[in-house]
Amino acid sequence: MIEKGRTYPIRLLMYEALMERIKPNHPKIPLIEQDYKARRAGYKGELQTDYRLSFLPEKGFHIFRDLRLLDGEWPFQIDTLILTLRYILLIETKAFSGTLFFDKHSEQMIQTKNDQEKSYDNPINQVRMQAWHLKGWLQNHKFTVPPIYQFVAISNSSTIIKVSDRSLNNIIVKGDVLLSRVLQIDDTTSNPNFTDKEVKKLSKSLLKNHTPHYPDILKQYSLTPDDLQKGVQCPSCLSYGMNREKWVWRCPVCGHKSKNAHHKTVKEFFLLISPTIKNQRCREFCSGISSKTASDLLISLNLPFTGMTNGRIYHMPPDIETFFNPAKK
Repeated sequence: MIEKGRTYPIRLLMYEALMERIKPNHPKIPLIEQDYKARRAGYKGELQTDYRLSFLPEKGFHIFRDLRLLDGEWPFQIDTLILTLRYILLIETKAFSGTLFFDKHSEQMIQTKNDQEKSYDNPINQVRMQAWHLKGWLQNHKFTVPPIYQFVAISNSSTIIKVSDRSLNNIIVKGDVLLSRVLQIDDTTSNPNFTDKEVKKLSKSLLKNHTPHYPDILKQYSLTPDDLQKGVQCPSCLSYGMNREKWVWRCPVCGHKSKNAHHKTVKEFFLLISPTIKNQRCREFCSGISSKTASDLLISLNLPFTGMTNGRIYHMPPDIETFFNPAKK
């Protein structure tokens, strides 16, 4: 049973907004594009894990995808968590290609690709740390701590895996055998640690305590709003600086008219600048509109808000992608 699904990552939405808005020929563009491709590959790998686990029996397996919890003040994120009556299984998915060598003694993961070697943080340590934090979280919330198993799933089927010690094969799993390895754990773990009622209670608590992360992507790359192009973007010619005329936007470059071109602009403000927006910030980012027009536009979007009319603060909707693209619901 899927208790928590996987949505399109907010960080990828931020990258896409940044690549749209950053000024042309900015020196940070190559680095941003490289990081975006790596993160998108990681997301695709997670979707492959989701597909492979979709063949698990629906009964008895409670699956949580992209779960982020707080162990005290320390956040920890889990790609995939499987909860059963007898154990919990954590799966960290990696989409590396080439040849991966896992060294137990140096605790390094070394990738060889195109005759070049590169060292990465060891995902085995990463998933073990997640298990450690989850144990603390369970104890703090007065739940039984069952056996917590961990896998590092390598989603790319063409990746070659080498290890310095055979024991590492108990944790590192190729994606195409992930399902059978999960079922193997299920077959060999017999003693129940939860009742059905306790599993239901724990499932509700995990969902309730999920804490999404909204990173500051401009800060990540030492950028400021001055590095971004301002104005409403024309959906036809993609130039910035559409003019507001009566109830429509008109592009001074190609003449295209649009009623809702500002939707994308407000969405990009939330993703890049701030999770809240006021009238003045809307005028600055949309560029060239009056206070009344900004107010009318924000009200028309039906955004969550706090405060009275004059000082009203509008908030980023929880599911920003489907909010601005209702066809994706």
